[in-house]
Amino acid sequence: MSSESVLHFFMFYGAVFSVIIALGQFVQKKIVTINKLYAVSFFGLGIWLLQICIYSSGLFDSSAIGYYVSIASIPVIFIVPPLMVMRYTWIITSLFDVKKIYYIVLLPSIISLFYLLVPLFIKGISCGSACFPGLPLLSDRFYELSLYDKGVYLLFIIPNIYLITFMLPNLITMAYVWNKKKWNTVPGVSRMGYIFALSIVVSNAICVYGAFVSLHVVEWAVIIANTAMTFVYLVTQRHPDYNKLLKSEAMKARYERSRIKGLDIQQIIQRLYEIMEDEKAFADEELSLPDLAKELNISAHQLSEILNEHIQKNFNTFVNEFRVKEAQKLLLEEPDRSILSIGVAVGFNSNTTFCTVFSKMTGMSPKQYRKEYGKK
Repeated sequence: MSSESVLHFFMFYGAVFSVIIALGQFVQKKIVTINKLYAVSFFGLGIWLLQICIYSSGLFDSSAIGYYVSIASIPVIFIVPPLMVMRYTWIITSLFDVKKIYYIVLLPSIISLFYLLVPLFIKGISCGSACFPGLPLLSDRFYELSLYDKGVYLLFIIPNIYLITFMLPNLITMAYVWNKKKWNTVPGVSRMGYIFALSIVVSNAICVYGAFVSLHVVEWAVIIANTAMTFVYLVTQRHPDYNKLLKSEAMKARYERSRIKGLDIQQIIQRLYEIMEDEKAFADEELSLPDLAKELNISAHQLSEILNEHIQKNFNTFVNEFRVKEAQKLLLEEPDRSILSIGVAVGFNSNTTFCTVFSKMTGMSPKQYRKEYGKK
């Protein structure tokens, strides 16, 4: 077996291993959201590695199979970077909340899909396996390609840049694990997690560099990524609570930098509930985090931290729960009152927002709720 064959084996091994890791998440006794996120991100990583292997190894040059697998995987690959970052964000913040704004990460995937479908709708633009030789972007052959084909090649590189951009803030946030003053209090597993995150960024940076100058560099970038992934897998086997350990240490470090040290948290929470329940502050449709913090004589940042760390809710969820609870009461106590009037009375600025939030929290619309429980 030649050295080149061995190299290709270890390259493609990573793609297969990623999929196996992903499938392993679905055989857990208790599957939670983070397991699903973990599985999807590693499944996408496996597809991504497969594409890079096909592109850089040259094994499928001018091959219809290699071309279509690589092209079809591009929209999927664009979802991988934000998913991996979301996982690390969960580890660092200890809260996993899929906010609506997260869906914006799907835009690059959708845009790339539309770009790849262009040849189907515009005459004169075509691309196929013959247009897909593995070549670096600074080569003469690349400049000979059509403008559209050059765009396709760039779609292979942009996800790497996308991931680097997403991951760097996480590396900065997690840098506390290398604080020598706390060397004895931070477990080695936390540093291993950091090394894995760092290896992701490094291997992607090398991959971007190789895509411009030499595909052999890309091959070694894949080997680095596969080695790091195998290393982390072995760590998780030795430490089954790997994610929990990382999260625990991140929480400790965050507490040390906390803005609420020295405050009487329980007294603030008690006063917070008095303002909401007795004074019905939630009924003000213009109620904001700074307004509520001012009532408590603390800063908006301090209130936000208390809500997230001690009540386990963000500001909007916390306030809307009081609004919905009051609306439930009014819907039954005042059966002749309009739903719009009740929504405004509890603090919602529009009937659409009221019905949307109410349905999300109760599983039924205000009208259905009144009909269902009004009789009882």
